[in-house]
Amino acid sequence: MSVGVEMLEYLKEYYTTESKALKSRDLRTLFNLTDKQVRNIVTQLRQDGEPVCSSSHGYWYSDDPADIEKTIHRLDAQVRNMNISITGLRKALGGTGNEEN
Repeated sequence: MSVGVEMLEYLKEYYTTESKALKSRDLRTLFNLTDKQVRNIVTQLRQDGEPVCSSSHGYWYSDDPADIEKTIHRLDAQVRNMNISITGLRKALGGTGNEEN
């Protein structure tokens, strides 16, 4: 069984609400992973359609549409902030910031 599947099963079994969310540092310890590995696994699980939610409280597995929407909203905000940073960096290169790639 892969670490990602093990992590998913663990979250499904024990961490199913935001109030019981598991911190990234605890996942790192439990599965002997780096922070980057935890993020990559969570990203892959989400890309596979698994509703792994997150907040400042940690990670949890949820079938609750409100939890999933809240996580989507948070991820959308991160994407917007990254795009603002990209625009600023393009300006630093002498462009207007509106150029694509």
